[in-house]
Amino acid sequence: MTTFSKIKACLLAAMPVLVLLIGFSHCKKDPYKGWTFYTESPPPPEIVELRSVISNCEPPYPVTFFQQTNNLIGNVNYLWDFGDGQTSTDQNPHHIYSVPGDYEVMFVVSNEVGADTAYLDMSELSQSSISVVADFSYTHFNNNNYAPNKVIFNNNSSGANQFYWYFDDGDQSNIANPEHIFQDYGTYTVKLKGTCTNGDFHETTRSIFVMPAPQRVFIDSINLMLPSSYKNDGVFIDLYHNTTLIGTTITKTPSSYPVKFKRPNDFLLSYFFDYVQFTNNEVFEFWIMKENGADPPIFLYKIVLASIAIQDNFYPKTFFYIKTVPALPDVFIDLYLSY
Repeated sequence: MTTFSKIKACLLAAMPVLVLLIGFSHCKKDPYKGWTFYTESPPPPEIVELRSVISNCEPPYPVTFFQQTNNLIGNVNYLWDFGDGQTSTDQNPHHIYSVPGDYEVMFVVSNEVGADTAYLDMSELSQSSISVVADFSYTHFNNNNYAPNKVIFNNNSSGANQFYWYFDDGDQSNIANPEHIFQDYGTYTVKLKGTCTNGDFHETTRSIFVMPAPQRVFIDSINLMLPSSYKNDGVFIDLYHNTTLIGTTITKTPSSYPVKFKRPNDFLLSYFFDYVQFTNNEVFEFWIMKENGADPPIFLYKIVLASIAIQDNFYPKTFFYIKTVPALPDVFIDLYLSY
């Protein structure tokens, strides 16, 4: 295993540095130009992770380096010293060690404020061969594990340069870091086989659970935008699931837009769409109405969101920006959902 060690050196310049940023303490605003700038130096870069991936089990050893650094502002510079006389200024470089050796990699990141330095021990490259270890992690796209479910795989294998993925749903891939969509719910045993050029290989598996598609979609809030000509009128929204009225909002007379409706207090009857199937012909409709005194309310606009559009965005995406069709200026809804 490679080891990661760190030293820090704050290389402040001799002349004061004014970094034009907003949102930090110890700031001052120029009353004429409107700039907000530092009167004290912000924190220098800080390396929080340094790792490598070795892509073969015998020389030559191709190695890809990865780093994570905080406090990156201004002009950021990267410098890698691979310990064999070669250097790189790439953010996450790739380097080939042609000869086995006990190498130590130095990484320096710097900007106008300061610098940070870290070291990575690559002594395992002194061996005539290393073991093949297949390993991976994964994340659910959009933090969603409902079907259909998009999963992003991160290959953490070492010693392998050929990869074979088996997703347990009939699909396979030989991409190093694939993405895959599981169409149906269930538990899938995903297998990764990592192979070296000499034929050595190693396999590992992970179980991935995909939940059934939700049948109930909640409305958290609606931000309604209308032309300013309606700012003195009482407006509300009727909510339809296909042709079924499921609820309505209270009436609000906004002095400016957008006007916000939040559950539960701003919704009457119901604020969820029930028995959702996520099919092409299923829609959620938002009828924008204007109060008309004793007369029936006046219909203004209808805005439609197809549930298939939610599915295709790999729910549970919480925010949807929806407009009339055809689109009209200043008429749209910001919709916030949960499941």
